[in-house]
Amino acid sequence: MPDFITMSLPVLSAVFFGGAALVWYAGTKLALYADEIAERSGLGQAVVGVLLLGAVTSLPEISTTTVATLSGNPSMAVNNLLGGVAFQVVVIALADLFMGKKALTSTVPGPRTILNALVSIVLLIIAAIGVMVGDWSLPGSIGFFPVLITVTYIICIRQLSREVAVSGWVPAMEAEVETSEIKKVSASNARIALLTSGMGLLILIGGTMVTLSAEGIAENTGVDTGLIGLTLLAFATSLPELSTAIAAVRLRRAELAIGDILGGNMFDIVLIGFIDVLDQGEPVLRQVDRASMTAALIGVLLTALVLIGLIERRDKHALRMGYDSIAVLIVYVAGVVSILAGIYAR
Repeated sequence: MPDFITMSLPVLSAVFFGGAALVWYAGTKLALYADEIAERSGLGQAVVGVLLLGAVTSLPEISTTTVATLSGNPSMAVNNLLGGVAFQVVVIALADLFMGKKALTSTVPGPRTILNALVSIVLLIIAAIGVMVGDWSLPGSIGFFPVLITVTYIICIRQLSREVAVSGWVPAMEAEVETSEIKKVSASNARIALLTSGMGLLILIGGTMVTLSAEGIAENTGVDTGLIGLTLLAFATSLPELSTAIAAVRLRRAELAIGDILGGNMFDIVLIGFIDVLDQGEPVLRQVDRASMTAALIGVLLTALVLIGLIERRDKHALRMGYDSIAVLIVYVAGVVSILAGIYAR
């Protein structure tokens, strides 16, 4: 692997934008294939968004998390995951810009996405508590809270994949979806599976290029790594979610778009356990500081704002965005400012 730190700034910028273009192309195609898989399999947009898109768009996080942990910096890996979760909720707000005159959360047809949001909040709170109490070691040098997060994730995903998960709350009004703009893929199931795998590989390659070049840019410019992590790196690792979410919204698949973001967030939180397995030191949640806990709690707050929009289902909007999306952007900016204030105050 080339040493990105030694590259010049123009080369790093070219690699960054080249990787971004690759991810954008693959993410757009991936949303189309995922929509077709959801329809053919009968699993539904929310389940496919969580299980397929959520896992595939988290491939760059898996790559960078592995590299950071094996290079002896597991705390940076955890910080990247928890900080990225908050930014990925912002992606929902940005995707709202492409809905036109409707608020994105008002077009979600059923309760499954609401349950996904609640699971994301539960996992984030468990992670925040683990940081706060310092975690406890279990046999095998793994922390108690990463195990709890993984077990909770598996149980919740299994329950959400069942039909009983949608038999409770039902919206009073059906969401209106413009089906005329939805494209169809005329290919066999095997070919769609192959194309989906190919797009996932492109996302892994492009996402890794973007992330590593962003780290190189931070080293070359001398900008504070905390600031880079909360801005450029957060954007870099969230680019797959952004491209697939916007593509899904353009297909009028709001449930698929939001399911992608929430699924990616749940998967990213579970990766804390993966870091703990790779790292042979003390539990990783004991190695991070309160900035990580703050990032996790900001993620809880942002997800709660999206949850309010999903339950309220109001179509009020301003500046081409729902009120809940505007609130997400405001809270995120305020949260980043508060974290940076804490970093520079030390």
